[in-house]
Amino acid sequence: MDVIRQLGPLALASRFRRLAEWLYKDGPRIYRESSVDFEPRWFPLFYLLKDSDAVPVTEAATALGFTHPAINQIAGQMAKRGFLESVRDKKDERKRLLRLTKKGKAAVSSLEPVWADIQAAADEVLTEAGAGFLEAVGRLEDALNRRGMYERVMHRVKSRQFERVEIVDYRPQFKRYFKSLNLEWLRAYHSVEEQDEELLSDPYGRVVKTGGFVLFARLDKKIIGTVALIRHDQHLYQLTKMAVTREARGKQAGRKLALEAIEQARKTGARRVVLQTSPRLIAACNLYRSLGFVEVSAAQPWATAYQRKSIAMSLDLKSRKH
Repeated sequence: MDVIRQLGPLALASRFRRLAEWLYKDGPRIYRESSVDFEPRWFPLFYLLKDSDAVPVTEAATALGFTHPAINQIAGQMAKRGFLESVRDKKDERKRLLRLTKKGKAAVSSLEPVWADIQAAADEVLTEAGAGFLEAVGRLEDALNRRGMYERVMHRVKSRQFERVEIVDYRPQFKRYFKSLNLEWLRAYHSVEEQDEELLSDPYGRVVKTGGFVLFARLDKKIIGTVALIRHDQHLYQLTKMAVTREARGKQAGRKLALEAIEQARKTGARRVVLQTSPRLIAACNLYRSLGFVEVSAAQPWATAYQRKSIAMSLDLKSRKH
């Protein structure tokens, strides 16, 4: 039973690694029995250099699709065996150039017949595998170059997390979470100021009763986040006091809270949603920018005069796509 093959796409990386191992394992033996001092791993870089005077490390990495450390490691191995040397660029001392030594150039005539045999054997394998294999591999490479597996998997993870988070409206029994969640992050990054205490102690009177909203994020029946949307007038709402408990950060609660708050403001006919945040909260700032908020002057009539450093941001609901 071939478990790797049965797993299909789930074991895609494992299958390609196994395929690479099958192809690589005979390489040293082929070169050795052909009386050629060469390592299969060197081939891409060696081939790139064989018809060039000198190639910068950066250019080699880009041309081959390797990382800089990988190029440096291969170049180091080749240099130890006398096939390659590293020199400084005369025009730019910061650049390091790679070139074949006399030994490396002399090896080309011995290597080319071996490469011809390897190519013929590879053609034979590809014929047995069926037409279009290399083209399919090329399309796979292009797809991964456009968007890697990490990005593709994390998109699905975040979508799944987003769907699991439930947004609920203010209820008297949730009042304590509004304060405790905000105090958690305030104490971690700032001090609790008088303005904070007043709002956190009376979310209903200072937010809901005046036409605003207080929302909560719930996951697995537990309240994990909250946000308030204060009404300044019929056209302007302020998003404030967003907090997500440390254990739940990164699980899309903040994004879903912000999106729901924006949607609530839009439904009332508001034209703008504004906010204040700390530049120290990098993740929060990135979230707001991803939602369309742009930084504006801190001298706003709606802004609260905190002792801590704050930035002001604004979202134009009329230009935002829904």
